[in-house]
Amino acid sequence: MKSIIILCGGRSRRMGKDKGSLILNGKPMILHVLDTVKDIVDEIVLVLRDQEQIDKYKPILKDIYPSVKVVTDEKKDQGPLIGILTGLLHINSEFAQILPCDSPFISKSFVLKMFEIAGAKKFDAFVPIWDDGHIEPLHSIYKKDTAIVIMDLIENKKRTVKSLIESLKVKYVDVDELDESTMSFRNLNRVEDL
Repeated sequence: MKSIIILCGGRSRRMGKDKGSLILNGKPMILHVLDTVKDIVDEIVLVLRDQEQIDKYKPILKDIYPSVKVVTDEKKDQGPLIGILTGLLHINSEFAQILPCDSPFISKSFVLKMFEIAGAKKFDAFVPIWDDGHIEPLHSIYKKDTAIVIMDLIENKKRTVKSLIESLKVKYVDVDELDESTMSFRNLNRVEDL
């Protein structure tokens, strides 16, 4: 079973707006991500900030995506680590790929390659890595059991995704191997990016 967790809880300080609802090429960014993954995965969990954000997304999602499970962060305004935890607590599969809602150019082949690599199941996480050592923790696959590790990190006041990666048995995968164009990793963080 292939599960996707889409994180869309944060507001961009640079944009001053909810990124997933911003229009790119005639439709909200979140729909670009959903359109890419909807036919290739079994389960989609969309993690939003709060009820206000759910209400904002209802007209965007309409009945086009009735199978998307929409949940809110376990704790509000705590960053992406809480979003990952929330998503992992709501999936039915052993692993899930995390995707940010502000990466509208994610390709189907990238997602499928990640799940193919995760088939080895000998690791807690599968993390894309650039030549310079920079990692992409919000484009990674995590084992459902890492929710326990995240809870422990949060209890110990560690709230970064980097602290999670450092606590896991990780298989790093070259970005170029996953997407030669590297467009799957392009985040839109500023108005001029649109």
